[in-house]
Amino acid sequence: MEGLSLIVPAHNSESVIKASVEEYYKTFSKKFKNIEIIVVCNGCDDNTYQVCRDLKSKIPINAIEIPERGKGYALTKGFKESKFNIMGFLDADNPFDLTKVINLVDHLETHQIAIVSKYLKGKKKKQEYLLRRLISLGGNFFSKTILGLHFRDTQAGAKFFKREVWEKIKDPHFICIGFDWDMEFLYKVKKEKFKIAEVYIHVNPEKFSTVRLKYLIGMVFRLLRLRLR
Repeated sequence: MEGLSLIVPAHNSESVIKASVEEYYKTFSKKFKNIEIIVVCNGCDDNTYQVCRDLKSKIPINAIEIPERGKGYALTKGFKESKFNIMGFLDADNPFDLTKVINLVDHLETHQIAIVSKYLKGKKKKQEYLLRRLISLGGNFFSKTILGLHFRDTQAGAKFFKREVWEKIKDPHFICIGFDWDMEFLYKVKKEKFKIAEVYIHVNPEKFSTVRLKYLIGMVFRLLRLRLR
């Protein structure tokens, strides 16, 4: 079906999810006649789910609860529930300029996949939290050394693609269940030789984040499993 399926993975995002979803709908409904926003509340112990449920009267939102905590779990669940021909995801804290994200989606006219990079060569890097930067650097290092990926930024929470991509790469489950899901996604689409546009958009460093340094340990083991599969 023609339209946009936007997945929003959310873990304990009660303080930011309402404003983010409202802004996502306001922006993308100008471009897409048909739109669905699927918020996957993964392992939440706050009111994220109820906040999303309360928005249903004015926004086409589908709120789903899953017990597992992990961005990868949430994204896979969301994409399995989606129905439109353009698919994508954004983080729960709305960290990017959405007018530029709309331009990112326009790249799907000539590519099958469009992804955000916070660190494209030649662009000034806006300062972000040290922890978030360490996670990003670690992810990029391991994605290059283990998976052979050479993107400037594998972890930015904004990726859009055509449904044909998902139908080609989807598995009963992804090995990567956390923030490393993006790397498995890019590894799989690269193997299928899909055309990928990587577009610089700076991130707002003041936004909410659930990234933790401990995730790097599990990430390495999962990437090794993926590579040896």
